[in-house]
Amino acid sequence: MARTSLATQQIVKEGITPALTGPPIIDGDVIDTGRVFLVVDNASGASLTVSVQTPVTVDGLDLEELAVTIPDGETRYIGPLRPSTFGQPVGSPDAARAYVDYTGTLAGVTRGVFAL
Repeated sequence: MARTSLATQQIVKEGITPALTGPPIIDGDVIDTGRVFLVVDNASGASLTVSVQTPVTVDGLDLEELAVTIPDGETRYIGPLRPSTFGQPVGSPDAARAYVDYTGTLAGVTRGVFAL
């Protein structure tokens, strides 16, 4: 299966009503990078780990993924996500966008992407 492309919600001066939806069960999300942040609300009954892949290498070494553990009943705001660190490489169908993976029980988990 393919990753789910999650639309970025632009925050405006007048405010927005944020839309948080459940993540895909398989393959994770593809999201914009830059001045964006990922909001993950965990009401699953257990801890959840959200990982943002880092497809770059430094001096031939892979850069470790960003892994954020979210306890049950908590919300995390993750970002900003720089394209140079988290963006998929040029030539990829998802160039400059980030891959996000979820590990754990996903029932009761919602997420959204926001930009200023």
